[in-house]
Amino acid sequence: MSFPRHRPSDPAFSMAWRLFRELHDAPSPERAEQLVGWLGQDPIHVRALDEVLTLWALAGASVVEAAREAGPEPLLQ
Repeated sequence: MSFPRHRPSDPAFSMAWRLFRELHDAPSPERAEQLVGWLGQDPIHVRALDEVLTLWALAGASVVEAAREAGPEPLLQ
């Protein structure tokens, strides 16, 4: 398993997190274009977004696993 190289205090990671969160919470063509434009500025930005998406997926997987282990009572509503 590989671990992220960026830390949450890294400016690229922080910007990737902000742009992803904004697009996720309120999708729009403008937000998508902003993210794509930012990604095109530097390969570091692409790696930072990859790490954000990895953390997002891992967090989601942990919620699913906790729900599975909890049994028939739903944790999420």
